[in-house]
Amino acid sequence: MAVVHSVLQSLPGKWADGLGPSSLDQVVDANFLGARPDGTGGAARILFTVGSADVADAVVRSRCGLKGSGSSIFEALSDREWAQHKALWPAYEAARASGQKAQFRRARLFVDGLPVPAPAS
Repeated sequence: MAVVHSVLQSLPGKWADGLGPSSLDQVVDANFLGARPDGTGGAARILFTVGSADVADAVVRSRCGLKGSGSSIFEALSDREWAQHKALWPAYEAARASGQKAQFRRARLFVDGLPVPAPAS
């Protein structure tokens, strides 16, 4: 756990100030990915895994504190979440092609601010 905390706390800025120690304690794993392979983007990319979706949302919301630092944090989705993300991808592409605002929050898709239900498996 000490390695996870050192990776997260090595990020510049005060991005974790709003999380509190209990949220940081729920970060299960954090891996330094280095700079982007194509040379674009920031100096550091961190992939993290947490125990709950609420903590993941809190970590993602806090990443605005990294703006301008050249660093990024990304969340690792569970297998179930990846399957849901992949199932919703065609709806995401269709919404974007029609000019709607579409975004993922973890494995949930929102189009024009409204949640899109995952297709039945």
